[in-house]
Amino acid sequence: MLDNRCPKCGKKLSIFYLKQECPGCGANILYYNLDERLRADAEDARAQVEAFNRFSNMIKTSSVGSLLQIIRLVLFFTPLGSMCLTMFNINGRGVSLISLIKEIIGGGFSMGALTADTPYFLSVLTMVFIILLSLAEIISSLFSAGKNGLKRNIAFSAVNLAVFLSLSAAVLILGGTPGIGFAVTLFIYLICDFLHFAVNKKINA
Repeated sequence: MLDNRCPKCGKKLSIFYLKQECPGCGANILYYNLDERLRADAEDARAQVEAFNRFSNMIKTSSVGSLLQIIRLVLFFTPLGSMCLTMFNINGRGVSLISLIKEIIGGGFSMGALTADTPYFLSVLTMVFIILLSLAEIISSLFSAGKNGLKRNIAFSAVNLAVFLSLSAAVLILGGTPGIGFAVTLFIYLICDFLHFAVNKKINA
């Protein structure tokens, strides 16, 4: 229930009471302590602006604060390019992001055919996880200057690399062979791992 009271004397008022003056003490309900309320609102607004500035500065410091960080940020997106190269060779055909897109556009893609060919299914799943986990790693990197930034980055990077290697190993065990895209993607992951440590050192220097 709405508790409508005079801000000065605390007299309880009806929700239908529309006059500006309190019937008990005569204080102007609308303008009572207006200056103090405006100052409090200004302080709240200032605190919110300062919090936003601290957050935006942390994002900037975490992502583009140095040349190393810019290089790392660019490298996060390069697996999209490396996957356009042949990731795996399965039964004489190369599997890449481009070949998958062509298959989808050409109408030759079907979930039934995909799941029926286990090595091919795992190779496609590998590329899907590369995209999803790389996105998670990008988001994590935006908070590198925050508390436990390095541990968080390494954790996401380790999961990304472990999933990539595990799925790739399954493809190879089932008869697939690695392509140039696989080698380039693995190299990118290793460079990013190194840059996490270098960036952390730069931030805390």
